[in-house]
Amino acid sequence: MSIKLLYPIAVVGILACSNANTERPRLSMPSRSSELITNLEMTQAHADVNSAYDAIARLRPNWLASHGVTSAGSSSVSTQYAMVFVDGQQYGNLNSLRNIQAYNVATMRYYDVTQAGAKFGIRGGSSGVIEITTR
Repeated sequence: MSIKLLYPIAVVGILACSNANTERPRLSMPSRSSELITNLEMTQAHADVNSAYDAIARLRPNWLASHGVTSAGSSSVSTQYAMVFVDGQQYGNLNSLRNIQAYNVATMRYYDVTQAGAKFGIRGGSSGVIEITTR
């Protein structure tokens, strides 16, 4: 067998093997962000039937955790939990999330202390912010 004949056969064999290895595209869920909850994610997890607090407790419970106790002067104002903002306005503490129906929420985003300070300034507190954007 000559080299001239062996070369085309090898090329055809290599190309045939490379085409046989292709995979079908996988249908996968979009990657989950630790700082964002979307309405689609809440719907898929059936977490949109109760309050925003319940949705967060189910999908990102670490947002509700204590982030340390700080105090301002002698008044001992405790800000160990994240503040809640709705559509850019300060809304209240974590318990105020129980007053927001989850099906009215477009997105919920958690900002740590540094991010909250950059976005909300002094109103962001010292334990982070949960920002709700409604539909």
